Amino acid sequence: MASSSTEATNALLKDLEKDFALKDLGDLHYFLGIEVKRSKEGLTVSQEQYGKDVVYRAGMENCKAVATPLASLEKLSVTDGSKLNFDDATKYRSVVGALQYLTLTRPDISFSVNKVCQFLHAPTTVHWSAVKRILLYVQGTLNLGLKF
Repeated sequence: MASSSTEATNALLKDLEKDFALKDLGDLHYFLGIEVKRSKEGLTVSQEQYGKDVVYRAGMENCKAVATPLASLEKLSVTDGSKLNFDDATKYRSVVGALQYLTLTRPDISFSVNKVCQFLHAPTTVHWSAVKRILLYVQGTLNLGLKF
């Protein structure tokens, strides 16, 4: 439970305890791949470990990072490159889906991930290269997140 009022939170929890078994787990630190860090400046929400796992799953943990998630002049289309085989297309969809979840705390990759999502139905080698570039960017910017 979260609220700007401690009293309101406590009252709600007491009401809920009447009907449900509740357990106070304390302050939130990690939930569904999302890390929450408190500081004097506020809350920082990130997915550093999740990002590492996605990069590792794609086999790119030892690759050099790049400064941008997508080349500025890159235009992706359905006809570029050759179609991926079934296994590679499945891997493409899996990695792109994981990148979609990463956009929860990484709006800097939202545009690029949206671009590669447009080709989930028939990914090609060019699309896979674009995904790899996003992963290289993520590899170099794992510590980024949202500050509240």
